[in-house]
Amino acid sequence: MKKFINYLFIMIFVFFLFKHTCLASTNTYVRTDSDMKVPKDVVVDSKNHDEIMSTPSVSASEKIYDFADLLTVDQEKKLYDKVLEYNKTSKYDAVIVTTKDLNGKSISNYTYNFYDYNDFSNEGVIFVIYIENGKPTIFMGNCAKIGSKLFDIYDTKVVNSTLKYLYDNSISKGNYYEASYNFIKIINGFYVQKQTNNLKIDEDGKVVKTIPLFEVFIISFAITFIIVIITVTKSISKSNHKSKLEDCVNKSTLLVECQYDNKI
Repeated sequence: MKKFINYLFIMIFVFFLFKHTCLASTNTYVRTDSDMKVPKDVVVDSKNHDEIMSTPSVSASEKIYDFADLLTVDQEKKLYDKVLEYNKTSKYDAVIVTTKDLNGKSISNYTYNFYDYNDFSNEGVIFVIYIENGKPTIFMGNCAKIGSKLFDIYDTKVVNSTLKYLYDNSISKGNYYEASYNFIKIINGFYVQKQTNNLKIDEDGKVVKTIPLFEVFIISFAITFIIVIITVTKSISKSNHKSKLEDCVNKSTLLVECQYDNKI
């Protein structure tokens, strides 16, 4: 009995130890010709059949797909929560993928196939970290239909500057979690910036309250102009009134001789 208790204690200890230290995993599903597991709006034909079959099938609800085991469970959860915040703010999807196998595709084809052939929303952005022989390569895809506002927010300049920043500051140093976390902060920041007429955004993607000097100058000038007009108008009014009153007074008798007044 004592041995059984000791064994049970060890099993519980190992369970909790494994639970908190194991790397994150991602569930995948088998695609078949009878069940391609693609979004309803995707038309399967001979041109995209092989592309679909070579693309991992995943649950679109997970958002974080760490095939390369670069993240811990805790890190994956933090990224997932951050994605949900972005999704709630922007209504766009955000997807992060790490992999050591592009299934024979270029990283750009892999990226867009992964997004298009899984059931993500019609508009979103995806960040892929590919590890080959220990060397990382990254790619960012903006996925939407032609004419979407998403392309205005995440244009080529934004995509390239984002990738450069992430690579130089995190990826090149092996900080894959930091790069993924900053990716979400950056795309959220650009979204908020676009919606707030290019106001400054802080590190967490929130609007920085600043004093718009040009607007303040215009408003100050307008207020000053109005005050001057009112002051001048009152001054002219008083001057005219005084002049008219003096014209109505007979200085020898001090009688007011205006028609609308009685003599005093």
